[in-house]
Amino acid sequence: MKRAAEYSVAAQVWALREFGDVGPRSFRALMAQFGNLAAILESEIEDLQKVEGLAEKRAKKIAQSFHSLAKSEKYLNVLKEREIGFSTVFDTDYPPLIMELNDPPPIIFYRGSLPAPNEKTVALVGSHKATGEGIALAVELASQLAQHSVSIVSGLARGIDTAAHIGALKGGGKTYALLGSGFDHIYPEENLSLVSEIIKQGGIISEYSPETTYSDGRLIARNRLTVGLSQVVIVGEIFGDSAGTLDTATVCHELGKLMFILIDGCDNPGKDNAGVEKVLAMGAVPISLEKGVDIILKCLV
Repeated sequence: MKRAAEYSVAAQVWALREFGDVGPRSFRALMAQFGNLAAILESEIEDLQKVEGLAEKRAKKIAQSFHSLAKSEKYLNVLKEREIGFSTVFDTDYPPLIMELNDPPPIIFYRGSLPAPNEKTVALVGSHKATGEGIALAVELASQLAQHSVSIVSGLARGIDTAAHIGALKGGGKTYALLGSGFDHIYPEENLSLVSEIIKQGGIISEYSPETTYSDGRLIARNRLTVGLSQVVIVGEIFGDSAGTLDTATVCHELGKLMFILIDGCDNPGKDNAGVEKVLAMGAVPISLEKGVDIILKCLV
């Protein structure tokens, strides 16, 4: 029988993730305890149970993942044939900014490309129920930033996210979409053609395997990756019930990253600015489209 180390690093990571049901936090705990992948995969159940939070049932599942290494290797080779890339936390192309998260995914999948180490990245997010004015402002802001070689990161959701990707493409720049599903289940479906364009000028990225469907929990989980992949976060149009945007802003605040909020149009009579107030309370710096680009560019030097 082959030893664990005789399989690729990606296969070892995927065996733990897919067959051992090891999530980002458990992965970190296991690495801290055992020091390397092979040691985890070849460990005894009793030793696995010494990791805080691992009960016998989970320890057994992790121990059994060793027997899925060949299957994992074969699966990843199929992905290569489909031109789906993958990168683990041990690879040099894994985005270093994501590693700053408390729970970076052990493996990510992508189509297109990943950001280069020296690439300037800014997240632009906001309500999926955005108004025409909010969408127009987001498109213009993303376009202007793209023209200054700033890559735009967002979550492919309806509204401001979609506008951010479109604006980046309009400006001839790169854009990266973080997904709350696998590549075989793009959500929302109306953005399938947009995804094709994004792949040409950036990439789509997910911590989920291609066959994974979207869920509310996965859509929320991808917000931390949107923040993680970015040096700066900009909140576009937001309303009081924009739960996803507020979650993204909260992650940004907790990580201590610089956050801006686009306030153009906030003084319109009857507009719900409760979301704006919440983001400002988290320390977001208000900017306007007119002066915002210059302010953001100075922060990226």
